[in-house]
Amino acid sequence: MSGSGTMRVRMTDKPGPDHVDAVNLVVTEVSVRAEAGTVAGSDSDTVAVSDEGGWQVLSSTAKTYDLLALQNGVFTTIGEGSLPAGTYSQIRLKLGAGSTVVVDGVTYPLKVPSGMQSGLKLNGTFVVPGGGNTDVGLDFDASRSLVHTGNGQWILKPVVRVVPISSPPVSAGAIHGIVQPSSVATAVFAIQAPDTIGRADTGADGSFTISVLPPGGYTVAFHPAMGYRDTTLTNVVVTAGQTAELDTVRLSPDTTAQARMLTVR
Repeated sequence: MSGSGTMRVRMTDKPGPDHVDAVNLVVTEVSVRAEAGTVAGSDSDTVAVSDEGGWQVLSSTAKTYDLLALQNGVFTTIGEGSLPAGTYSQIRLKLGAGSTVVVDGVTYPLKVPSGMQSGLKLNGTFVVPGGGNTDVGLDFDASRSLVHTGNGQWILKPVVRVVPISSPPVSAGAIHGIVQPSSVATAVFAIQAPDTIGRADTGADGSFTISVLPPGGYTVAFHPAMGYRDTTLTNVVVTAGQTAELDTVRLSPDTTAQARMLTVR
């Protein structure tokens, strides 16, 4: 493969744990590594057109990202650049000091292990076509990435899923829909039994998007706040590079729960 193309690394996040208001992550560098033998000038160990053992830097400007602001289908670009055309097999994030977590309005230091500062390496296969573009999605799971120790310290142990989201090979799709009444806060889960693959919370208008989903069939489960029944849709099909649009989901009042409340009163 010859020529050059553009790679863009974009980040999103699943809903975080209760009482956590923000997860402010300092990213100091984003780089990618070519698969040996796939880029012009490469040999069995390194890529000659790159430096530092085949790594190409897409961003070296330190920037802070609030993971919890990147939910419900919201992405932000954390690195972008021109690369020799070919296949790339790793993304490396260097995480810096100064990361914080905000819990119930109080800001705490977020400890980033030294290994993360030298580079969090994420594996995948990403093709950069000559004269073309490829987007790679990093789907953080803040809820599973935060560890609260017994001595009150917060530690980051990143849980990240990596999926190409545009240009070959596209391997991610999404589910979008609207839940009514929109005033009812609802958690939405995309499930491929026995695993929950993605989650989103409805916005103020009742809409939601679950992004970076592998193709296949899903059960979509809706868990509204108290007063409404859980709802489940089956056989929702996600296609690579496409968004599955659901019909409006209309929640039913939980009359049993309401009756129990009246009885207690």
